[in-house]
Amino acid sequence: MTQSTRGSEFVLVSLFLSLVGLGLLPFLFLNSPPMIVIPWQNHLIGIAFTTICILGIIAGISPSHCRLSSQKKQTQGQYREPPTQTKDKFPPIEKRGHHPTCTPYASHVFSFRKKVYCAGCTGLVTGAIIALIGTTSFFFFGVKLIFPEIIFWLGFVFVGIGLLQHPFYRLFKLRHGRVRVIINALFVIGSFLILTSTVQLTNNILFSIYLLLLICYWIFTRIVMSRWAHQRICAQCKIPGCPLLES
Repeated sequence: MTQSTRGSEFVLVSLFLSLVGLGLLPFLFLNSPPMIVIPWQNHLIGIAFTTICILGIIAGISPSHCRLSSQKKQTQGQYREPPTQTKDKFPPIEKRGHHPTCTPYASHVFSFRKKVYCAGCTGLVTGAIIALIGTTSFFFFGVKLIFPEIIFWLGFVFVGIGLLQHPFYRLFKLRHGRVRVIINALFVIGSFLILTSTVQLTNNILFSIYLLLLICYWIFTRIVMSRWAHQRICAQCKIPGCPLLES
Protein backbone atom coordinates (compact mmCIF):
# COMPACT_ATOMS: atom_id res chain seq x y z
CA MET A 1 0.00 0.00 0.00
CA THR A 2 1.50 3.33 -1.06
CA GLN A 3 1.83 6.36 1.20
CA SER A 4 -0.66 8.21 -1.00
CA THR A 5 -3.22 5.44 -0.57
CA ARG A 6 -2.75 5.36 3.19
CA GLY A 7 -3.16 9.13 3.28
CA SER A 8 -6.37 8.96 1.28
CA GLU A 9 -7.79 6.27 3.56
CA PHE A 10 -6.91 8.31 6.64
CA VAL A 11 -8.68 11.37 5.22
CA LEU A 12 -11.77 9.33 4.33
CA VAL A 13 -11.89 7.77 7.81
CA SER A 14 -11.57 11.21 9.43
CA LEU A 15 -14.34 12.59 7.22
CA PHE A 16 -16.56 9.58 7.94
CA LEU A 17 -16.11 9.93 11.72
CA SER A 18 -16.79 13.67 11.53
CA LEU A 19 -19.99 13.08 9.58
CA VAL A 20 -21.07 10.35 12.01
CA GLY A 21 -20.52 12.74 14.90
CA LEU A 22 -22.53 15.40 13.08
CA GLY A 23 -25.25 12.89 12.22
CA LEU A 24 -25.67 11.89 15.87
CA LEU A 25 -26.39 15.47 16.92
CA PRO A 26 -30.03 15.61 15.74
CA PHE A 27 -30.79 12.42 17.68
CA LEU A 28 -29.19 13.82 20.83
CA PHE A 29 -30.79 17.18 20.24
CA LEU A 30 -34.30 15.80 19.74
CA ASN A 31 -33.91 13.40 22.68
CA SER A 32 -32.41 15.87 25.08
CA PRO A 33 -30.77 14.16 28.07
CA PRO A 34 -31.60 15.31 31.61
CA MET A 35 -30.06 18.63 32.54
CA ILE A 36 -26.66 18.42 34.22
CA VAL A 37 -25.51 21.79 35.52
CA ILE A 38 -22.31 22.79 37.30
CA PRO A 39 -21.32 26.20 38.74
CA TRP A 40 -20.18 28.72 36.13
CA GLN A 41 -21.11 26.24 33.43
CA ASN A 42 -21.80 28.72 30.63
CA HIS A 43 -18.66 30.70 31.40
CA LEU A 44 -16.50 27.57 31.23
CA ILE A 45 -18.05 26.50 27.93
CA GLY A 46 -17.61 30.02 26.59
CA ILE A 47 -13.95 30.12 27.63
CA ALA A 48 -13.30 26.75 25.98
CA PHE A 49 -14.90 27.79 22.69
CA THR A 50 -13.21 31.18 22.81
CA THR A 51 -9.85 29.41 23.15
CA ILE A 52 -10.63 27.28 20.10
CA CYS A 53 -11.53 30.39 18.09
CA ILE A 54 -8.41 32.31 19.15
CA LEU A 55 -6.13 29.40 18.29
CA GLY A 56 -7.90 29.12 14.94
CA ILE A 57 -7.37 32.81 14.24
CA ILE A 58 -3.66 32.52 15.06
CA ALA A 59 -3.34 29.47 12.81
CA GLY A 60 -5.24 31.19 9.99
CA ILE A 61 -3.21 34.40 10.15
CA SER A 62 0.16 32.65 10.40
CA PRO A 63 -0.25 28.99 9.38
CA SER A 64 3.51 28.44 8.99
CA HIS A 65 4.00 29.03 12.72
CA CYS A 66 1.70 26.10 13.51
CA ARG A 67 3.78 23.49 11.70
CA LEU A 68 6.16 21.20 13.50
CA SER A 69 9.82 22.22 13.42
CA SER A 70 10.66 18.93 11.68
CA GLN A 71 8.27 19.78 8.87
CA LYS A 72 9.94 23.16 8.45
CA LYS A 73 13.34 21.54 8.18
CA GLN A 74 12.10 19.12 5.55
CA THR A 75 10.75 21.87 3.34
CA GLN A 76 13.81 24.14 3.60
CA GLY A 77 15.94 24.41 0.49
CA GLN A 78 13.19 23.31 -1.88
CA TYR A 79 12.66 26.74 -3.40
CA ARG A 80 14.59 26.34 -6.61
CA GLU A 81 14.49 27.87 -10.05
CA PRO A 82 13.40 25.80 -13.03
CA PRO A 83 16.14 24.36 -15.23
CA THR A 84 17.39 26.71 -17.95
CA GLN A 85 15.76 24.78 -20.77
CA THR A 86 12.28 25.10 -19.20
CA LYS A 87 12.34 28.74 -18.10
CA ASP A 88 10.71 29.91 -21.30
CA LYS A 89 8.05 27.21 -21.13
CA PHE A 90 7.00 27.70 -17.51
CA PRO A 91 6.77 31.03 -15.66
CA PRO A 92 8.57 31.31 -12.29
CA ILE A 93 6.55 29.78 -9.46
CA GLU A 94 6.19 31.88 -6.31
CA LYS A 95 4.09 31.61 -3.16
CA ARG A 96 1.31 34.09 -2.49
CA GLY A 97 -1.26 33.60 0.23
CA HIS A 98 0.95 30.58 1.15
CA HIS A 99 -0.10 28.93 -2.13
CA PRO A 100 1.95 28.72 -5.32
CA THR A 101 1.06 31.01 -8.21
CA CYS A 102 -0.12 28.33 -10.61
CA THR A 103 -3.46 27.68 -12.29
CA PRO A 104 -4.55 24.63 -10.20
CA TYR A 105 -4.40 26.79 -7.05
CA ALA A 106 -6.31 29.72 -8.55
CA SER A 107 -9.48 28.81 -6.67
CA HIS A 108 -7.58 28.53 -3.37
CA VAL A 109 -6.74 32.23 -3.26
CA PHE A 110 -8.43 35.56 -3.87
CA SER A 111 -7.20 39.07 -4.48
CA PHE A 112 -8.08 42.15 -2.47
CA ARG A 113 -6.49 45.54 -3.09
CA LYS A 114 -3.75 43.99 -5.22
CA LYS A 115 -2.80 41.50 -2.51
CA VAL A 116 -3.33 37.74 -2.64
CA TYR A 117 -4.79 35.87 0.34
CA CYS A 118 -5.54 32.24 1.12
CA ALA A 119 -9.28 31.79 0.71
CA GLY A 120 -9.59 28.96 3.25
CA CYS A 121 -7.65 30.70 6.01
CA THR A 122 -9.45 34.00 5.39
CA GLY A 123 -12.80 32.29 5.69
CA LEU A 124 -11.83 30.47 8.89
CA VAL A 125 -10.48 33.66 10.47
CA THR A 126 -13.58 35.62 9.44
CA GLY A 127 -15.88 32.96 10.83
CA ALA A 128 -13.87 32.74 14.06
CA ILE A 129 -14.08 36.51 14.61
CA ILE A 130 -17.85 36.46 14.09
CA ALA A 131 -18.13 33.44 16.40
CA LEU A 132 -16.06 35.23 19.05
CA ILE A 133 -18.46 38.16 19.02
CA GLY A 134 -21.42 35.81 19.32
CA THR A 135 -19.71 33.75 22.05
CA THR A 136 -19.04 36.82 24.15
CA SER A 137 -22.65 37.97 23.80
CA PHE A 138 -24.19 34.56 24.53
CA PHE A 139 -21.97 33.08 27.23
CA PHE A 140 -20.81 36.19 29.08
CA PHE A 141 -23.59 38.76 28.58
CA GLY A 142 -26.57 36.39 28.60
CA VAL A 143 -27.95 37.24 25.16
CA LYS A 144 -30.40 34.51 24.14
CA LEU A 145 -31.00 33.02 20.71
CA ILE A 146 -34.29 33.56 18.89
CA PHE A 147 -35.77 30.30 17.52
CA PRO A 148 -32.89 28.10 18.79
CA GLU A 149 -34.35 25.01 17.08
CA ILE A 150 -34.02 26.71 13.68
CA ILE A 151 -30.57 27.98 14.65
CA PHE A 152 -29.47 24.40 15.39
CA TRP A 153 -30.51 23.10 11.96
CA LEU A 154 -28.94 26.11 10.26
CA GLY A 155 -25.65 25.35 12.01
CA PHE A 156 -26.03 21.67 11.09
CA VAL A 157 -26.24 22.56 7.39
CA PHE A 158 -23.33 25.02 7.60
CA VAL A 159 -21.03 22.45 9.23
CA GLY A 160 -22.10 19.75 6.78
CA ILE A 161 -21.23 21.97 3.82
CA GLY A 162 -17.91 22.85 5.43
CA LEU A 163 -16.96 19.21 5.93
CA LEU A 164 -18.00 18.26 2.40
CA GLN A 165 -16.57 21.35 0.74
CA HIS A 166 -13.88 19.54 -1.26
CA PRO A 167 -16.34 17.08 -2.86
CA PHE A 168 -18.61 20.07 -3.57
CA TYR A 169 -15.78 21.91 -5.33
CA ARG A 170 -15.10 18.91 -7.57
CA LEU A 171 -18.79 18.12 -8.17
CA PHE A 172 -19.88 21.65 -9.06
CA LYS A 173 -16.48 22.67 -10.50
CA LEU A 174 -16.30 25.76 -8.32
CA ARG A 175 -13.37 27.93 -9.34
CA HIS A 176 -13.80 31.11 -7.29
CA GLY A 177 -11.70 31.74 -4.18
CA ARG A 178 -14.42 33.86 -2.60
CA VAL A 179 -16.69 30.81 -2.54
CA ARG A 180 -14.09 29.11 -0.32
CA VAL A 181 -14.04 32.16 1.93
CA ILE A 182 -17.80 31.99 2.45
CA ILE A 183 -17.94 28.21 2.95
CA ASN A 184 -15.12 28.18 5.50
CA ALA A 185 -16.59 31.13 7.39
CA LEU A 186 -19.95 29.34 7.54
CA PHE A 187 -18.18 26.20 8.78
CA VAL A 188 -16.98 28.01 11.92
CA ILE A 189 -20.21 29.96 12.35
CA GLY A 190 -22.16 26.70 12.06
CA SER A 191 -20.15 25.18 14.91
CA PHE A 192 -20.98 28.22 17.02
CA LEU A 193 -24.70 28.01 16.17
CA ILE A 194 -24.88 24.31 17.06
CA LEU A 195 -23.08 24.84 20.36
CA THR A 196 -25.13 27.82 21.52
CA SER A 197 -28.50 26.38 20.48
CA THR A 198 -27.85 23.09 22.29
CA VAL A 199 -26.60 24.90 25.39
CA GLN A 200 -29.72 27.05 25.47
CA LEU A 201 -32.14 24.15 24.96
CA THR A 202 -30.50 21.26 26.82
CA ASN A 203 -28.30 22.96 29.44
CA ASN A 204 -26.31 19.73 29.76
CA ILE A 205 -22.58 20.04 30.48
CA LEU A 206 -21.83 16.53 29.17
CA PHE A 207 -23.52 17.33 25.87
CA SER A 208 -21.52 20.56 25.68
CA ILE A 209 -18.22 18.75 26.32
CA TYR A 210 -19.08 16.26 23.59
CA LEU A 211 -19.76 19.15 21.21
CA LEU A 212 -16.51 20.94 22.05
CA LEU A 213 -14.51 17.77 21.42
CA LEU A 214 -16.44 17.16 18.21
CA ILE A 215 -15.77 20.70 17.02
CA CYS A 216 -12.04 20.16 17.60
CA TYR A 217 -12.24 16.96 15.54
CA TRP A 218 -14.13 18.77 12.77
CA ILE A 219 -11.32 21.31 12.60
CA PHE A 220 -8.74 18.52 12.50
CA THR A 221 -10.65 16.86 9.65
CA ARG A 222 -10.84 20.17 7.78
CA ILE A 223 -7.05 20.52 8.07
CA VAL A 224 -6.19 16.99 6.88
CA MET A 225 -8.66 17.28 3.99
CA SER A 226 -7.07 20.56 2.91
CA ARG A 227 -3.58 19.06 2.99
CA TRP A 228 -4.82 16.02 1.10
CA ALA A 229 -6.34 18.24 -1.59
CA HIS A 230 -3.05 20.13 -1.91
CA GLN A 231 -1.10 16.89 -2.21
CA ARG A 232 -3.44 15.69 -4.98
CA ILE A 233 -2.89 18.92 -6.89
CA CYS A 234 0.88 18.80 -6.50
CA ALA A 235 1.01 15.09 -7.39
CA GLN A 236 -0.26 16.00 -10.86
CA CYS A 237 2.09 18.98 -11.20
CA LYS A 238 4.63 18.77 -14.02
CA ILE A 239 6.14 22.21 -13.59
CA PRO A 240 9.79 21.98 -12.52
CA GLY A 241 10.93 24.30 -9.78
CA CYS A 242 7.57 24.40 -7.97
CA PRO A 243 8.14 25.39 -4.32
CA LEU A 244 5.61 22.82 -3.11
CA LEU A 245 6.58 19.97 -5.42
CA GLU A 246 8.17 17.89 -2.67
CA SER A 247 6.73 19.50 0.46
